[in-house]
Amino acid sequence: MNLRVLSRALRLLPPVMAAAMPQVVSAESLADAVAMAYAHNPTLVQQRFTQKSVDENYVQARAQYGPQLSLQATGNYDSQNALGSTSSSSTGQVIAQVSQPIYTSGQLRGQLRAAHANVLAGQQNLRQVEQNTVQNVIIVYAQVLRDEQRVQVARENVAVLQDQLRENRERYTKLGRGQGAGDVTLTDVGQADTRLAQAESDLASLEATLDTSRAQYLQIVGQNPGTLDPLPDLPGMPASIDEAFARAEANNPGLLTAKYTEQASSANAAAARGALGPTASLTVQGSYTSEPNQVIGRYGSKEVFAGVTVRQPLFSSGALRSQVRQADARNGADQAAVEAARRQVIESVDAAWSQLVAARRSLTSGERQVTSAQLAFAGMHREELYGLRSTIETLNAEQDLFSAQLNFLSSRYTEYVSRAQLLSAIGALKAEAIVTGLQKQDPNDNFRKVRNRGRTPLEPLAMAIDRIGSANPRRPAVADLAGADSPLPNSTAPLPDTPSAEVLQKPLVPITQSPLVPADKLPGGLPKTGDLPDKPAMSTDLNP
Repeated sequence: MNLRVLSRALRLLPPVMAAAMPQVVSAESLADAVAMAYAHNPTLVQQRFTQKSVDENYVQARAQYGPQLSLQATGNYDSQNALGSTSSSSTGQVIAQVSQPIYTSGQLRGQLRAAHANVLAGQQNLRQVEQNTVQNVIIVYAQVLRDEQRVQVARENVAVLQDQLRENRERYTKLGRGQGAGDVTLTDVGQADTRLAQAESDLASLEATLDTSRAQYLQIVGQNPGTLDPLPDLPGMPASIDEAFARAEANNPGLLTAKYTEQASSANAAAARGALGPTASLTVQGSYTSEPNQVIGRYGSKEVFAGVTVRQPLFSSGALRSQVRQADARNGADQAAVEAARRQVIESVDAAWSQLVAARRSLTSGERQVTSAQLAFAGMHREELYGLRSTIETLNAEQDLFSAQLNFLSSRYTEYVSRAQLLSAIGALKAEAIVTGLQKQDPNDNFRKVRNRGRTPLEPLAMAIDRIGSANPRRPAVADLAGADSPLPNSTAPLPDTPSAEVLQKPLVPITQSPLVPADKLPGGLPKTGDLPDKPAMSTDLNP
């Protein structure tokens, strides 16, 4: 082998060895998932670019206060042929024009205020999308954890029922041989097989649900879930329902979006009123006309024009008044929308609070139910081996334990998701509260960057003049629409204490290991699961 081939083989060896080595799956935390979605979720990224386009509306509205400069160049060529003679001429013209609005009766003032309110509304809408993204990450993260645990419980359920069916078949076979292994009948075998078939169907369904949750995780986070860490605590929870209502009214992005939208329509109504008043603008125009070969010289013609144009609408067949009424009606609708959004927020807070209360109560009772069901199943199984219980009683006890464990896992999930829903309703579900050192993308940074681009020294003076005699962009609220006296819910239950980390994260005892009593205290060598002793004499004493 020559040296070139050997060198190439040695270069290929590390990649081949790396591909052959097993890939280690690293643990993934909720903070990792939130950071990934915050940076790359397409819905969130789309909304960020949408907000940047809204920012430019403010720049365009502000630019109307400044001067507008245009330059126009034209060239003409004329050729004539009459009675055999041909004549031609050509001319060129350059026109420069500058126009500066002086006064618009508040039209531009209203349009600028409306554009700014729309920027603020868009920022709150972006906050809502960010909150929804974080909430969706929490939901799918918790779903994957829950569904993985539910699949494990279902597999334990199948394993237990497989043992139960095997034991019943063996005991039925021994009974048929006259060996006296128990009172198991063919009916008992059929009952065990029926429950096993149902358990296998349940396992398949739960595995499909887990696959769906993993697909949703990929859609929202942008990568497949690895080995997920336990759920962390969520900071910022309100101490009371009254605090939750107050924080929601001050910080809920949906409610703030409605308020800023109402401010924009109020400013648009002021702009519509400004259209009824006079407007004034200054125009300066200069032109130069000459033949193309005489761009500069005595043959050229120069002209300069300057003037002020004042315009006052006198009659519009009702169109301008109609626009004012339309803008007022739009603002009235937006005032009502603010109250509708407020009621929706209050309902969301109350619903999340009530669901959280119920979930925490379910956790407490569910934990006790699981412990009791484990004890009942273990006892039933052992008593069945001694002929004190029937097969169907053991199967029912095992089904109760299986259902209790699934319900407990669902309560864990519901409790955590309800916390996220409550934080979202009060406007406190922030990515930076979950991810330490997150590179925050503040939409106000882009607005500060672009809002004064192209600004000229004449704009502040034009803005000040335009305020004279103009309508106030902020209209007073209509009492019937503001909902100032709307009541708050008064039937909310107090919130139980936050469950301990042990309750929320402790693995469930496998069904196959459900304890009856400690192993060192088993009376007289009670048989373990899987041992198949001969049936003892019928007695209520478990000791042989």
